[in-house]
Amino acid sequence: MKQFAVFLLLSVAGVFADEDFHGSGNFKCYGDMSISMFKDEGEGFLDCRPAWGSPSAPPQGIVAMSDEGEKWVTVDDKGYGDCTGSIYYVYGDLNLGYCDRYNMKVDDGKQTRLFCGYADCNGLMNIHCSMLSGCHGA
Repeated sequence: MKQFAVFLLLSVAGVFADEDFHGSGNFKCYGDMSISMFKDEGEGFLDCRPAWGSPSAPPQGIVAMSDEGEKWVTVDDKGYGDCTGSIYYVYGDLNLGYCDRYNMKVDDGKQTRLFCGYADCNGLMNIHCSMLSGCHGA
């Protein structure tokens, strides 16, 4: 019985493990973010902080592909990441609804410098995931 309990505990602990990725590739942010642009046009730092809205709200998240072909996806507040490189961004949610959860498009008064939008970055990525089923696949 003790062996089963230990096995069950280790299995559950493995399911709740966090994952991280550090490397280069393409990083897309759908949701809350802040961007700092460098002097070079189009180059900057993207800090993506997707948020949870409600069960009926379209999800915010990150979709990334490393240069080695690894795919990463985080949903809502179960992951975050950043990217330094060539950045393209737009305010708003591309008519997908993921920014409508607060009825605002820019700073909600919490002075966080976050805005809700879409951004695409090619460069050096850092991704952290805390989803139960993991965030990456081949």
